[in-house]
Formats: sequence, structure tokens, C-alpha cells
Amino acid sequence: MMAAADLATWMPVPVAAVTIWLVLACLMPRLPRRAQRRAGWTLALAGVPVLGLSTLNWGPGAGMLCLGLGLLLLLRRPAPRRAAPAAAPEGQP
Repeated sequence: MMAAADLATWMPVPVAAVTIWLVLACLMPRLPRRAQRRAGWTLALAGVPVLGLSTLNWGPGAGMLCLGLGLLLLLRRPAPRRAAPAAAPEGQP
């Protein structure tokens, strides 16, 4: 059985934590507008331990990279959907 300190430095734990956080952050723009604010705060609060765990395991450079990626995902505006181009009428080139 692993001790709690050993579990924090076991490699699959931070990889899984970062991956789950990234997937949830990418799905956040798909939520209804009123739920996005709560999801953003929840992701920010859950991201602090994930950031600490990644910094502990991979060093300060990777920790700063994870911080930048997290800020980018949380603060960016999703691109508006583009309308499909209208089909040209038959007989027109």
C-alpha cells in the first residue's frame, strides 16, 4: 500500500488530474450561459491543487506552462459558430 506522499509523486496521478481538468475546461463553453460562471469558479478552485501537483512532479517550468494553459482555457472566449455557406443555385457556375 502506498503512503499519501508516495501517491502524490506517482506519475499517473498528476497526468490523470491534468487531463481530467483539461477535458472539463474544454467542455465548459458548451454549458448554458448561466452555468458557465459557476463552472469557471469550480474549475479555478479545483485547478489550484492540480497545478501544485503538476509543479511538484514536473518542476516550475512545467508548472508555469500548466498555469498559462489553464488561464488560456478559462479566460478565452469561444469562437462564434460560422454559418454554412449557401449552396449555389443549379445552373449557375
